[in-house]
Amino acid sequence: MKLFWIGLILSLFSYNTYSQNTNAHRLSGSVKSQTGDALEGAYVKINGKYFWTSTDGNYKADLNSGTYELHVSMIGFKDVDTIIQLNQDLRLDFTLSTSVTGLEEVLLQGHQHRKTSQQVLYVENEYLEKQFSGSLATTLERMPGFNAMQIGSGASKPIIRGLGLNRVAVTENGIKQEGQQWGADHGLEIDALNVENLEIVKGVGSIAYGSDAIGGVVRIKNNTLPVEGFTGSVYSFAQSVNNSLGISVKLAYTENDWFFKGKFTGISFGDYSLPAEQISYLNFNIPIFDEQLKNTAGKELDWYTQVGVVKDNFSTRLSVSNVYQKSGFFPGSHGIPDISRVQPDGDSRNIEEPFQRVNHFKVISNTSFIYDNGELELDFAYQKNHRQEWSLFHTHYGNQEPPEVNPNLELDFDLHTYSTRAIYHHTINSENETQVGADLQWKNNDIGGFNFLLPEYQAGNYGLFAIHEYEPSANNLWTLGLRIDYGTIEMEGFYDPTLYDFLIRNNQTEEVASAYAQRSEEIDRNFTSFNARLGWDHDFNETWSSKVNVGTAFRLPTAIELGANGIHHGSFRHEQGDPNLEPEQGFMFDLNLAYSRNSWNISLSPYAYFFSNYIFLKPSGIFSLLPHSGQLYQYTESEAILSGIELAVDKEIGRWHFSLAGEYLYNKQLTSDKSRNFPLPFTPANNLFTEVGYQFFQDSGIFNNSELSINNRLVMEQDRIAQGEEITPGYALWGLSWQNELKINNLKANINIRVDNLLNERYFNHTSFYRRLQIPEMGRNIQLNIKIPFGS
Repeated sequence: MKLFWIGLILSLFSYNTYSQNTNAHRLSGSVKSQTGDALEGAYVKINGKYFWTSTDGNYKADLNSGTYELHVSMIGFKDVDTIIQLNQDLRLDFTLSTSVTGLEEVLLQGHQHRKTSQQVLYVENEYLEKQFSGSLATTLERMPGFNAMQIGSGASKPIIRGLGLNRVAVTENGIKQEGQQWGADHGLEIDALNVENLEIVKGVGSIAYGSDAIGGVVRIKNNTLPVEGFTGSVYSFAQSVNNSLGISVKLAYTENDWFFKGKFTGISFGDYSLPAEQISYLNFNIPIFDEQLKNTAGKELDWYTQVGVVKDNFSTRLSVSNVYQKSGFFPGSHGIPDISRVQPDGDSRNIEEPFQRVNHFKVISNTSFIYDNGELELDFAYQKNHRQEWSLFHTHYGNQEPPEVNPNLELDFDLHTYSTRAIYHHTINSENETQVGADLQWKNNDIGGFNFLLPEYQAGNYGLFAIHEYEPSANNLWTLGLRIDYGTIEMEGFYDPTLYDFLIRNNQTEEVASAYAQRSEEIDRNFTSFNARLGWDHDFNETWSSKVNVGTAFRLPTAIELGANGIHHGSFRHEQGDPNLEPEQGFMFDLNLAYSRNSWNISLSPYAYFFSNYIFLKPSGIFSLLPHSGQLYQYTESEAILSGIELAVDKEIGRWHFSLAGEYLYNKQLTSDKSRNFPLPFTPANNLFTEVGYQFFQDSGIFNNSELSINNRLVMEQDRIAQGEEITPGYALWGLSWQNELKINNLKANINIRVDNLLNERYFNHTSFYRRLQIPEMGRNIQLNIKIPFGS
């Protein structure tokens, strides 16, 4: 609790430390769109000084008497210029009309954004903080068509429309996040509390972001400009299910045309509780003592800095960040379950072996040059993702000796990624805008540890793309996108003499022993791909609108799919790649129908994909000769279809608020033998989320904008399963939440109390890493979030 109370005391102290300059005339006002929505982050330039609007679209400046030139601008809207004479306090409001350049319109909780033919959900920092659930992907699970692949209580990965891992790209400030995305037991190295704004692009995002965006893109935008002066906030949270404590501190300073931002997050959590006294796996009955899953504790330490300069025709930002995560694995998830290893040790917060540790260091440079009819964006980035799995040295061979250095280091992946991205936007006229871009990336992955799963490799991806937008009228927007990609990958060979000796001693022939001992062959391959997408955004009237997208998509085979050859702990199986796999190719159709009237917002989105060679892990029917490995699973490719429909409903009646988000998924392999047309692996179950909220204390002085809500997440039984998966029963989870804005004199605080899994339901998540171990998900959780802003 020390971190929590220290953060709270600092927050309470800080509000009294900073005061505003009142020895001048106050110029204030708001900046809104034509529809009346507040525009956050709009530039208000006053005689060479920059100010930026807050989340509610307001700005303010303390100025001496005199004449001032005002310039108001925001991307996607037409600029406004005016001259004022200031000799007393003045309020001046602006309404900006939309422009063709970069229009994108997405509705979420009443906010309007730039118009686009793609389906995009816009998520603000305020929503992320209120709904924070320990990781970014689980925080976003209320969004229609979005699910999380969970790894314990502190890590998760995004799934969009049933596609995850290397089929969903996550970007920050235009740069694709690169880690070991292929692993179901690897989390996403992103600080969820550091995200300022976020967009979920549903459907193919390959045109703008290349390979890995075949299912969609999670676009993180951390380039919001702070308001003038010194500002900051302290965010603290606590969770009961794993005794989690966390604090996130944000600081920002802006003066004239430069700014600085600094952020720090620290999280510590213990073994999480689950409503079970034992689990059964591989004919073992493994006890769960005190209903706590041993060795699932962890910690996270993140920091982020950004410095930038913003001028009339030029802006540049440099961001440097680091995410460090360490979390334990349940002892039964590595190797054969052993009851002695799950005995309680009296400390629910210690992290013993086996555990995973990852450090993701990132440097991103974003520079923009603005011209009369265009804008040039240049992005450069370097990422170092160092992931390790530690486990007490164990061998199945008998003749294998532990390494002299770090003998308990089982797997070590050290990935270095260099990225360059250049995009030029050109406004031809009021109806046409074109952007052309180049996307270059180079990766180098080194390996270590006493176990072998993935060889060392170097890979390059190089892409050219063009996107043209044509808006013949206010009700129609056409988008055409083209992209060509060239990819290379070189993988190192690896021969395992220890395995060769083991197999010979077990009476295998030299031919068989040599074939198994050659864990990976040298691979030198290159790939090319050409893709196109056509989109149409049409407003029938003020009530009805639609978006239609058709196009192709691609994904380059990954190193794990081409060259894996070893036992993957947690899956208890021998996984083997295929060096002859071809790039994944697909065709997609995507439709969205939207209705908006009298506070009703309804969206219906059917979609369908066809893959000519979908890559997945398939049981071979052959038992591996590696000891304790079971059946051999091989990466293979097959024709496949994936379809579904999403529904979102939002309605306000007085102080009541109703929302609903649901999805139905259907997919399967397509083979010559219809009896073998199994569903695709890692497919989330059909689900429906509903919430009812009531607002009170809307403006009572101390309590403001309070809302009490109850929610239910209904998940159907997942009986459409891939080979090697198990049927997962359905379940229903109830939750409660209360959020409130507290104001006492100059102190402001946002308080959110939430109860998840209110009835302590015992259930399984079909996409969870621990599902195959028959381990249920977390039990009842009570969470408290407090955010206290301060500054000018």
